[in-house]
Amino acid sequence: MININMKPEYIFSVAKVDITNTLFTSFLVTIFLTVFSVLFFISYKNKKYKINIFFKVIILELVKLIDKVTSDKKLTDMVLPLIATFFIFIISANLLALFPGFLGSFFIQVDHKSIPLLRSPNSDLTTTLALAIFSVVFIQIFSLKILGVKKFILRFVNLTNPIKFILGVFELISELVRILSFSFRLYGNIFAGEVLLLIITYLSPYLFPLPFMVLEIFVGTIQAFIFAMLTLAFISAGIANKK
Repeated sequence: MININMKPEYIFSVAKVDITNTLFTSFLVTIFLTVFSVLFFISYKNKKYKINIFFKVIILELVKLIDKVTSDKKLTDMVLPLIATFFIFIISANLLALFPGFLGSFFIQVDHKSIPLLRSPNSDLTTTLALAIFSVVFIQIFSLKILGVKKFILRFVNLTNPIKFILGVFELISELVRILSFSFRLYGNIFAGEVLLLIITYLSPYLFPLPFMVLEIFVGTIQAFIFAMLTLAFISAGIANKK
């Protein structure tokens, strides 16, 4: 029987803090990426490993892509860690559910109910909301750092004339709306894809789900790319009037 629940399920508690299956999976993704990053850093200068060359090429291409959007090498160096982190974490969390034995395979008994131990982090609205808040906060931090306090405040509160004041109010509203836009776009796509895979796998558990898994790889990658690029675009738009 398929267990589909929009809300994440609590699986255990640590120091009286309830842990959901999506949060637990987020920890696993974070640990995996941390270990991988340390190993990559240690072997970074070793040119014998083809995997190192592959990731170096990916990083260089990402730098070129960000340069095209920002047209500012200094800004590119500033935002690269943020954009790369968003993309790598989101795509890792999105594609994790496609690994054999992950989706709907491990269960834990809680209050006499079988609850999935693992669940895609981005199928939880609280995860995507947290990512969206971080994105919007860092957009403002970069804008403040580059524009300066005066120009940054004038973006939202400009009393020189009524038109600029109204535009500032709309600018403030648009920044807040971005949180909802970011979070619901990512959550909706990933949750819908996970439900589709569960249903298809339950009805026909062998080769039939493969085309849908390929589609989910594409969707998961695109959603990670969109989230990262929108963050970059909003940072660039926020400092467009720096001169």
